[in-house]
Amino acid sequence: MRTLPLLAAAILFINGESLRAEDPKASLPKVVLLGDSIRLSYAPTVAKLLEGKVELISPKPNGGDSSNLLKNLDEWAIKPQPEVIHFNCGIHDMKKTKGKEQFQVSPEQYEANLRKIVERLRKETKAKVIFAVITPVIDERAAPSRAKADYELLEASAQRYSEIARKVMKELDVPVNDLRALMPDMATRDKLMSGDGIHFTGEGAAKLGAQVADIVSKHLPVKPKQ
Repeated sequence: MRTLPLLAAAILFINGESLRAEDPKASLPKVVLLGDSIRLSYAPTVAKLLEGKVELISPKPNGGDSSNLLKNLDEWAIKPQPEVIHFNCGIHDMKKTKGKEQFQVSPEQYEANLRKIVERLRKETKAKVIFAVITPVIDERAAPSRAKADYELLEASAQRYSEIARKVMKELDVPVNDLRALMPDMATRDKLMSGDGIHFTGEGAAKLGAQVADIVSKHLPVKPKQ
């Protein structure tokens, strides 16, 4: 029987699966990644880049919208008591009922949920909280991919909800990981995003993961000098 290789000085939790370190007494800072399917796609890259530096926790379930994330904060983020929490939500919130100005989570409720998420994380953990901006939508791909769905995902909605999030995080002094900045033009989006107009190619997910790993690294606790 083949066995998984041991990862030196780390315990990595990826999509609910764990790999134990050679040294079970190793004390590494815990990092929690929260969010939707975009988070699930970049988590393996973050794990690889931060291997041996952190204990990475990435819950197996898709985090869904901000209401669902708020509902599961205890299990996914507060119980582990991490040093850093990096989260994203918004794509599910902005699902717009076709033919109506009705969203899965209204803009007003989205803002309220974000404030409550940050409030609870800060009150019930000592973690540094980081928010990741909603990634872009390619409308001409997203529309046919959801032709039979009763909702639509639009770049205009992504921009609208992203602005709400930016405002909230600025007011609350929460660092923002601008994942949209990795795809400033359509040529880049064409290359990095998949055929459904929402998700990412392997290269795209790797680029997202690299940026997440970088910002997380900058907010890890500083080790005291020996």
